[in-house]
Amino acid sequence: MASSSSTSIRNYTFQVFLSFRGEDTRYTFMDRLFENLDRMGINTFRDDQLERGEEIRSELLKTIEESRISIVVFSKTYAHSKWCLDELAKIMQCREELDQIVLAVFYHVDPSDVRKQTGSFKEAFSIHVGNVAKKKMRRWRDSLTEASNLSCFHVNDGYESKHIEEIINDISKRLNHKLLHIDDNMVGLDFSLEKLISLLSTHSNNILVVGICGIGGIGKTTIAKIVYNKIQSEYVGASFLQDVRERYKKGHQLQLQQQLLVI
Repeated sequence: MASSSSTSIRNYTFQVFLSFRGEDTRYTFMDRLFENLDRMGINTFRDDQLERGEEIRSELLKTIEESRISIVVFSKTYAHSKWCLDELAKIMQCREELDQIVLAVFYHVDPSDVRKQTGSFKEAFSIHVGNVAKKKMRRWRDSLTEASNLSCFHVNDGYESKHIEEIINDISKRLNHKLLHIDDNMVGLDFSLEKLISLLSTHSNNILVVGICGIGGIGKTTIAKIVYNKIQSEYVGASFLQDVRERYKKGHQLQLQQQLLVI
C-alpha cells in the first residue's frame, strides 16, 4: 500500500465524532456503536475523559472541527446537558462552514420533541432559563431544530444491533470505505491484533512485509481483515487478496492480478 501525501484533500484527525448524553447511552447503545465503528476501522472520537457539566473545552471544539462526520445521538436527557448543547451548536457550525457531515440518531425520543423543544427537551430548557444567556439559548434551539431535519436514524423498536449495522453501513458509504466483513466471534484476538498493529506502526517509506503464522482456524484471516479495515484509509490504494495459494493452483492468476490492480 502506498501512503497518501496529497495536500488537496483535507486531512481529518477523526473520521467520526460522537455526541451523546452519557447518562442515557454510554454503557449501552453508544458502547456498542463505538465498538463496531472501531472494529470496522473507522477512526472515531468518543469523549470518555472530560468531565461533563462544565464549559466545553477548546480541545474538544478543535476535535469537532477536525472530524469528517458527526453523529448526534438525541436521547431523553440530551438537552439537560449544557455540554451536549454546546457540542451540538459547534457541530452545526462546522456543518455550515466546513461542510461537515452530520447524522442524527433519535434514541427512544420523538423527533418532534427535538425539533420543537417539547417533552423532555422543554423540561431541560426550563432548567436552563435564568442560568444561560438568551443568545446562547437561541443558538441551542436553532441547532436542535436544524439537526432534527437532517438525515437520521430512529432507534425505538427492534434489536439495537440492526440499527447500529444500518448506521455503520451508511457511514462506510459516505467515507467510501470498502470494508471487509468481520465475524462477531473475536474472543482472544485482542493481544495478537495489538501486536500486529504495533509492527505496522512505522513511518518508514520502505516496503514492509509482516507474516501471520499458525494452524488453521485460530483467527489469522480475521486478524488480517481487522487490520486491513483499520489502516486502509491511510493509503492511496489498498487490496485484500484472500486464499491466494488455492486460487493460484486453480489457474486463477489473472483474476488475482485484476483484483490487486483494481483498488
